[in-house]
Amino acid sequence: MKQLPGRRAPRWIRLVAGGLLTVVATIWMLALLPVLLFLGLLLAVMMIPVLRRLKREIEDVGVVDVPHRPTVDVTPWHRQVVNGWMSQAGRPSAKGWGSAEGPRSGRR
Repeated sequence: MKQLPGRRAPRWIRLVAGGLLTVVATIWMLALLPVLLFLGLLLAVMMIPVLRRLKREIEDVGVVDVPHRPTVDVTPWHRQVVNGWMSQAGRPSAKGWGSAEGPRSGRR
């Protein structure tokens, strides 16, 4: 790809301009951060009475009876296998497979 006619700025000027822009943007963001945090805190404090009133109104109206849905186990199949293997009910004996009192422990 050929360069279009015209003169390009030297590389060092572009690097200095990019670095300067980065420094200015960083300082600007750091100066703006405390203001934004303070405004967020102020807004949160102002919302406390509003949310309390909303909660009170919701409690006064009463909750609409929603039919209870049955609980669905969403554990992935591979985790169910591991859980079954690790539980006491999933093992051949209550002592576990790696216990010292296995089938060969009586023979020496």
